[in-house]
Amino acid sequence: MRTKAKSLGPVSRWLYSAIALGAAFGMMAGYAAMFNATSGVFAKAVALEFHWGRSDAALSYAASSLGLAIGSPAVGMLMDRFGARKVILIFSVIFGTSLAAMALQTGSLYLWVAISVVAGISGAGTSVLGYLTVFPQWFDRHLGLAIGVAMCGLGVGTIVMPTLAQALVLAYGWRMTYVFLGCGSILVAFVAVALLREKTKSSTRQLQTGSQDPEQKLFFRNALKSRKLWTICAVFFMAAVATLSLGPHLPALFSDKGFNAVDAAKAASMAGVGLLTGRLLTGILIDKVHAPYIAFSFFLIGAAGLYTLRVSSDYRILLIATTCIGLSIGAEGDLISYLVRSYFGTRSFGSLYGIAYSIYALGVVIGPIGVGRFFDAHGNYDIALIILPCILVFSGVLVLTLGRYQRLGSQSGDEASDLLGFATT
Repeated sequence: MRTKAKSLGPVSRWLYSAIALGAAFGMMAGYAAMFNATSGVFAKAVALEFHWGRSDAALSYAASSLGLAIGSPAVGMLMDRFGARKVILIFSVIFGTSLAAMALQTGSLYLWVAISVVAGISGAGTSVLGYLTVFPQWFDRHLGLAIGVAMCGLGVGTIVMPTLAQALVLAYGWRMTYVFLGCGSILVAFVAVALLREKTKSSTRQLQTGSQDPEQKLFFRNALKSRKLWTICAVFFMAAVATLSLGPHLPALFSDKGFNAVDAAKAASMAGVGLLTGRLLTGILIDKVHAPYIAFSFFLIGAAGLYTLRVSSDYRILLIATTCIGLSIGAEGDLISYLVRSYFGTRSFGSLYGIAYSIYALGVVIGPIGVGRFFDAHGNYDIALIILPCILVFSGVLVLTLGRYQRLGSQSGDEASDLLGFATT
């Protein structure tokens, strides 16, 4: 006989909703949306003022991505030791300040790159690494749904912020726009952190002495020796190289096929729609289907999209192809944290997630550079669009080797369905 699960009540429903909304707000105004997604908006204006080449202006994107890769492991370890909320708040202030400081450019490429690296390192605390770290503490059976809902905030930010930045640049200039975005990022971060809550906090002894639990240290060392951890890292490094390498090259690719800038912008928008859809759809599915199967399926869809960009010149088909690539990128964002939690639990989650996310970010740095080298050597993207789908298919096969993951028992009070305002039955 089935019985209805006990409702957690309005307070608990609000708590779960607040955590998801806090993460969504934070990521909407964090590194990926405020800095990464808007880099193309600033590149042209900055290059024009300082008489730089486009490649010089684009160094900011690569430098910040490198900073993100460097900072992610440290951010993860700091969150394990001192708690996520404190780390997110401190790094958000540093990130917002560095974003505003981009307005201080004098034409020195060294200063341009240096501030971008600082923005990337501090941005690690404002990224999915920072905000999603608290989710395994609260959500269990519906962790995927909670991540998917929160990641929609990031998706909205990556769509809205470039348009907002462009409007501000036209109205106030690029320097004041950097200041506006930096201050706005800090203000939103304070709201986001106020909404977040942590269930498992660092012990008083740990905070006072700065030392870690010996059992946690042992667990972390053993996790570093695990094949599963490095398989997850390899899978998402290759996925990042395959799917995110075309970001800076997509307008040029469409131009080579005879389309204008407006058509290329529509294609980028469709990739954004695919990304947002992929995040929400993956979040729903991974609570019901074994996560490696979901990863394999979305990677195949992305590989098909990449290959279609090579063989087709029909605009409508190309729009579908970019949407497929966006779906794959969206799935990657949800799956990294979910797989780390599923195979290693919540102990040392921040540190392990930080390592995996750092290697994923490294793929974001290497991919666009590699594709650019292929183009410089061959004068087209044809070879790259053969290699990239193969990499993505291989990463999909590799993720299947992870096998069954650790099934954690239901955590007390974890009713992620209350996130949407109803109780499970």
